Amino acid sequence: FLAAIWLGIDKLVHIVNGTQAPLIANSPYFYFALTCMIIGFQLFLAGYIAELVSRNSPTRNQYVIDKNI
Repeated sequence: FLAAIWLGIDKLVHIVNGTQAPLIANSPYFYFALTCMIIGFQLFLAGYIAELVSRNSPTRNQYVIDKNI
């Protein structure tokens, strides 16, 4: 998200100064930020789904006692 914020701030600086602002999609940082956001979202969803699967396990609350004291 920091790379995307940087691109937005750079675009706003060009607009405020009255200079010709380059297209955001022409910057390699745009594709880097987009790729990182997609990978981060996929990792988040994988963790969320793994949590749901582990919570719905039928053996979730069955504990094995090794020995009684």
